[in-house]
Amino acid sequence: MAVVDEDIDWQLIKNLVFGEGITENVFERWLQPFQFFKNEPTALVQHAGGPCAVLAPLQAFIIKLCLEEKIQNLQTLSEQTARMLLRRAICDILSICRPPNRVITLATVSKEVASVWQESLEVYPSSKRMKCENVDVDTLHTCLTLETFQTVRNLNKFIEDNQIFGSKYDIVCFLYSVILTRGPTRIINERQDMDESLIDPVHGHGSQSLINLLITGSATQNVFDGTRDLCGMDLTGITEQSQIGFLSFLECLRDLWLVQPPSPREKAIRIFKELDKDGSGFIPTSQLQELLTNLNLFAEEEYVAIMKDRVDPDGLGLVLMPLFLEEFFPEFQGGAPDSFTLYHYNGLSKTGSGEYIKGEAVLLEGMSGRADNNPMLQTIQTKWPSIAVDWERPPSIN
Repeated sequence: MAVVDEDIDWQLIKNLVFGEGITENVFERWLQPFQFFKNEPTALVQHAGGPCAVLAPLQAFIIKLCLEEKIQNLQTLSEQTARMLLRRAICDILSICRPPNRVITLATVSKEVASVWQESLEVYPSSKRMKCENVDVDTLHTCLTLETFQTVRNLNKFIEDNQIFGSKYDIVCFLYSVILTRGPTRIINERQDMDESLIDPVHGHGSQSLINLLITGSATQNVFDGTRDLCGMDLTGITEQSQIGFLSFLECLRDLWLVQPPSPREKAIRIFKELDKDGSGFIPTSQLQELLTNLNLFAEEEYVAIMKDRVDPDGLGLVLMPLFLEEFFPEFQGGAPDSFTLYHYNGLSKTGSGEYIKGEAVLLEGMSGRADNNPMLQTIQTKWPSIAVDWERPPSIN
């Protein structure tokens, strides 16, 4: 096995992940194994607050794999199948975080070391000093074993053959694997902020840049599309559509929701409405070039002049939204269905059972739903403003 690379700046990584002055309580909350609920074999358990920033993306990738494999009844899956899905989800995330010409790095704590630590805690259960000495961040760094892989296939096989995960250091080791695969310096540059750590050292929640890293492979702090100029400074957002969807506005400090990313048609509707200030359903043809530019479509003057005749055949000087969408996004006609099924799960072991709660959703025509004092509905409406949901039983978010 490969040993820890002496060239790795572990102090830089410590500050990047945990910041300065991390409390023992916060670090302890991040020491959790990968574990599934017994009555819901694909639902990951969260034992304490904080690691949801890692568990939620992993959970989303697991569900994506279930959809791809057309698994109908998740509750009947064997433990072996659930572990296979977890391995594939881990490999998928490490793969998207891997830059060109870099290897995938897997960080682990051997079961022997984990066992020794556990025994010392049992011998001195009341000694906070012994507890801190055995599991602090710096000690963890000295006990990490690193393996590198050129292919995802070899990584998957290694995890399976060696039964890598199974101790309370699973989540932290996976997080370190992501950081070492992406490269700590690259992550710092992507975040455009060297002061903020990926994990809040006081409260223990994951930052937006950590969630972005796990979902998109890039540690940007922003959630808008592309790059935006702020007084001469370029701010980088999400550069390409992610595989599993994106996070709602409640972000890190509340319940995590990973929802389907907007389609090109939905993005066009949103940007069209931004120009349609009074909500009339049309814009003047003089704004067509601006609209095309905002959508990153071809917008040369000669081309725009031709397209004005196509989207305004009657020469009224107006661009109607339906005609615009039909002309530029014909392959995305239909958009979201009028009704569909939602599933919610609460991974907190203290308050949730891990069961997926089913909800039948309907998109209301021409209106926005009310979400007063309903944080669950308010969250979902960041994706579908007119949605109404009939849950089989009330879902919990705490």
